[in-house]
Amino acid sequence: MKTLFGNVNFLIDKLKKIRLKKILVTVPPELKVQFDQTQLKNSVFRLRVFGAITVLFNVLNWPIYFIHADEIGSVLFRNIFFADLFQLFVTILFFLLTGYFSKKTKDSVLRVLCYFFIVLYFLISLYSMLYTEIFLLLQIFFTCTFLYIFIPDFKPKIFISFLTLWYLALAGLLAYKSQSFVFGGPQVFALNIFLIALVIRILHYNSIVRTFINTLRISTLNEKLEALSMTDELTKLNNRRSFLYYIDMIWKQSRRLQLPINLLMIDVDYFKKYNDSLGHLEGDKALIAIAQCMKNQIKRDTDYVARFGGEEFVCLLPFLEKDKAFNFAKDLVRKIEDMMIPHPMSEHSKYVTISIGMASTIPDDHNSQTQLLDKADKALYMAKESGRNRVVAG
Repeated sequence: MKTLFGNVNFLIDKLKKIRLKKILVTVPPELKVQFDQTQLKNSVFRLRVFGAITVLFNVLNWPIYFIHADEIGSVLFRNIFFADLFQLFVTILFFLLTGYFSKKTKDSVLRVLCYFFIVLYFLISLYSMLYTEIFLLLQIFFTCTFLYIFIPDFKPKIFISFLTLWYLALAGLLAYKSQSFVFGGPQVFALNIFLIALVIRILHYNSIVRTFINTLRISTLNEKLEALSMTDELTKLNNRRSFLYYIDMIWKQSRRLQLPINLLMIDVDYFKKYNDSLGHLEGDKALIAIAQCMKNQIKRDTDYVARFGGEEFVCLLPFLEKDKAFNFAKDLVRKIEDMMIPHPMSEHSKYVTISIGMASTIPDDHNSQTQLLDKADKALYMAKESGRNRVVAG
């Protein structure tokens, strides 16, 4: 007896000296909240499934208990049946409370419920172990150690504390049931289970943390790369690729709803001469200013402006009548000139101006996105041929 508790005290002292920060992977502070929420969500789901399976298994065994009640013995039968009923009650209560507090997003309450659920299941297992032989007792300890410790995603100190208390409870139970035993077979077997479970749980936790961090970082990096692939580096507008993706999506919606699509093909007038006279850096500044002006003119969520290439831009105005789209284009032409960006080489104005070719259609079996783009491009050519700084509808 003294030998047993002496070994237990030695084990506790060793655990106290463990520096968790060196053994356990640390979650970065900026990811801690998200990691805790993921752990909690996983814990609630797994414990609900575990509780349901356990209760179902017990209920299916009830007919066997009743049939063999005489062989089992009245006291043991009554205790087993009581433990099963208590498990059923605890599981139903856990289902109801976690369902309610999940809707209320009460994370702190949900976490306490998970801990409470595990503690009650531990107590039920200990109660059952009081009435079993040592071999079956160790078997229950072995099973419960891995089930109760690995199903919930506990925090490091919590799962180490649970595992330690679980082992101490078993050590006390073994001492109670086998007072003639010195620290021998059953105790050593249980200690081995405890140490193996502790090491595996720590390794498993570290793996979970590393996977979570890597997955989140890869996801964040992919989002940034996706944003870069869809954004024009100079003007920060959407690029040609993103525009083609968007017009394809809008085209399908417009065709289904039979609503119009308006496309504006926009070109900066005499932009090559502007670059030749003032330099490419000034040309870049002008494009950035024009892009910002066009972006500011967009009022609806469905409207879309993008840099198509060089000094050419496109603007998509879906679900809008043709005359309103035309008025929008005229306002845009005026807004660009009103910015009064000096253009020393323009043949039609003292300032930078744009020309717009507009095309409108309602998608059906007789037209396509390519035809719409071609029609807008031809209208832009006509706008440039007829004097620039204007809108021509094709």
